[in-house]
Amino acid sequence: MKIVAITPKTPAEAMGIQVGDDLLSINDRNISDEIDYTFYAADEELKIKILRDGIAQEINIIKSLDEELGIIVEPMKIRSCANNCVFCFAHQNPPGVRDALNFKDGDFRFSFLHGHYITMTNMGPKQLERVIEQQLSPLYISVHVTDPETRRKMLLYGKDDRLTEKLEYLTSHRIQLHTQIVLCPGWNDGEILLQTINDLIKMAPGVQSISIVPVGLTKYREGEPDLTSYTPETARKFIDWFEIEQKNFKVPGFENFVLLSDEFFILADMPIPDDSYYGDFSMVENGVGQCRDFANRFKASIPMLPPTLKKPTRLVFATGILGYPFLKETITPTLDEIDNLDYEIVPILNDWLGAESVTVTGLVSARDVVTQLMEKVKTDAVYLSYRMFSEDGITLDDHTREDIENKLGVPVYIHHEDMLEILSPWS
Repeated sequence: MKIVAITPKTPAEAMGIQVGDDLLSINDRNISDEIDYTFYAADEELKIKILRDGIAQEINIIKSLDEELGIIVEPMKIRSCANNCVFCFAHQNPPGVRDALNFKDGDFRFSFLHGHYITMTNMGPKQLERVIEQQLSPLYISVHVTDPETRRKMLLYGKDDRLTEKLEYLTSHRIQLHTQIVLCPGWNDGEILLQTINDLIKMAPGVQSISIVPVGLTKYREGEPDLTSYTPETARKFIDWFEIEQKNFKVPGFENFVLLSDEFFILADMPIPDDSYYGDFSMVENGVGQCRDFANRFKASIPMLPPTLKKPTRLVFATGILGYPFLKETITPTLDEIDNLDYEIVPILNDWLGAESVTVTGLVSARDVVTQLMEKVKTDAVYLSYRMFSEDGITLDDHTREDIENKLGVPVYIHHEDMLEILSPWS
């Protein structure tokens, strides 16, 4: 691993370790990434081997347990997924998406660090042992289905990847797992889904949760396997079936162990469950409980919202088609009572990816925002959810907030679903 920086006033600096050196090992353990470094550099007595100008050097350092060694290594290179899942979003992207969306992430290290969901097909014994040794827990696993034959058909991996054995091995060594099932009608639902759920329940509490999300399909699926999206009718039927079966999914210590994503309930035009359904809301970033969490936070903020704004102000809030009814129902009664506030909630039709089947806010493109808000430019500001942007502030179609602002000709802000934060500058 290339050393890219040395923290001042640390043991590494004192012992002459330099930027540009290659960090080979710590206490005879090879260093392949920053996780290895963090794990092995925690000891008090360190034997560090570096490579400088082609010559290996050994440096011995003694430090306290809570003292930082001071080496910063190059960023990790992410490992790609080994599958070609029939529903993979990377296979149904239009031209012009940001590069990262065409990359299939299958790296257990990023699952641990950032909560990325992985399928584990590219994890062999060495990777499993490393997870256990370094206690890289929790991990987030895209299970989808446990039946080996159905897995081969859905993941197009070509052989049995022995997923259940891997999960059992990890959970037996105290690694916690959050699991996900992307549900595809006619593929992994019904009895196949029951088998998957029951197989995972057997591994609780090592398996901490099972979340089920409906398959998302764009209009760019030429040459891909034939899949069907959930409709309002099929979503209602599935929820009715699930609620009957749910009594069999009980796990001691968990209010609800198997959770449906918000998308199912919104699509079916059914009420979002209350707090007790979601427990600790641990899956909120996976679309499970986002609506209820937002409603709770909005309700808590109401007493602190300004009763009036400094001057007449018009704001536009853009959202995906799916969340529009719930958002309108949740915030309208309160915002209507604020003096000097004129606002509009605009559902953005996802023409770019597929208006009928892609309706969530997180997949709204900049071009659809600009096209559909252009006629509403007589406003003081436009607010877009952070879910429309990557961590680097880039939309799916590779645009920034500034790009959208320049095209609309009005201020555009990214909000984190906090109405108090939104309104405070105007009050």
